[in-house]
Amino acid sequence: MGTEIYKTLLEDLNKGEEVALITKYNLETKKVEKNIYNLEELEGKNLEYVNKAKEKNLIANIKINNEESVLAEVFKREHRLIVFGAGHVGYHLCHFASKVGFNTIVVDDRPYFANKEKFGDDIQVICNTFENAFEILDIHEEDYVVIVTRGHKHDKFCLEKILSLDELNYIGMIGSKRRVKIMKEELIEEGYLKEKIENIYSPIGLNIGAVTPEEIAISILAEIISVKRIGKLAVKNEPIKVSNSCELNKDVLEALAKSQNEKMSLVTVISTKGSTPRKAGSKMIVYDSGNIIGTIGGGCAEAKIIKDAALMAGSKNLKIETIDMTGEIAEEEGMVCGGKMTVLIEAI
Repeated sequence: MGTEIYKTLLEDLNKGEEVALITKYNLETKKVEKNIYNLEELEGKNLEYVNKAKEKNLIANIKINNEESVLAEVFKREHRLIVFGAGHVGYHLCHFASKVGFNTIVVDDRPYFANKEKFGDDIQVICNTFENAFEILDIHEEDYVVIVTRGHKHDKFCLEKILSLDELNYIGMIGSKRRVKIMKEELIEEGYLKEKIENIYSPIGLNIGAVTPEEIAISILAEIISVKRIGKLAVKNEPIKVSNSCELNKDVLEALAKSQNEKMSLVTVISTKGSTPRKAGSKMIVYDSGNIIGTIGGGCAEAKIIKDAALMAGSKNLKIETIDMTGEIAEEEGMVCGGKMTVLIEAI
């Protein structure tokens, strides 16, 4: 089972394309066939499979018969967080956001603040005027944008440019209640749609009493995650439906794409029921040594899968395992989630 398909997937995602990975597998013959399709070019059965995946948080395992199944995974444009302003809050926000999986970009026109030495390789740095940055970025509706520049003039300029675009996942702007209120009133007077202005998250961040730049950055990121996962901030103790968007850990994908005859197994959570540590779509690589990249949730459940996947690595084998965290054994082992998780293990 080659890894060329993952090189293609990585290239497509880096180009901003939205694609489906269709894996057809046979548990009896151990045969696996993988194909990538652009979402706009789907037809026939593949379109049917992808539509089922869209109904189930972008992943669906469809049983064809006792031996054959199809795993359909939809990968939408990567979540980009674009931060206008590389000052103290912007700096910490970029680093925290990168850690939780955002493709993070920071923009500032000051070389002392916006440079690769300061931000490192995981964050894209655009040291340019804010005006030129909009020409470079090609901002689209899947993006999350935070405005934390050094002054009112730059904040307003960035906000005006963003309001002229299609509706984004998230627009947040720092500022006091008074300053924000005045700016919103100015924008309405200038002809910007009131509905779009009301969707701006400002003052920005969850109200956690944040004071330091690090705390403010955490409050902003928490708000963004809430918007990403549940669409709006949930009332305390109100049941919420969490969105799990079949996000492939970039480290997992890059390891698969670069694999050079290494013995490994790819573990994919294909379905869950009840409370589980990770949802369908989560992936993990397990090497024959037992080393891993990624996670399906940790704890006893993951430890058993790691052991089985390591033994399978390099064998071209294929199997499905279900981890039951609801019974007495699970309780004795300390599995506190109380759900069931089914994983597909593909030996590479």
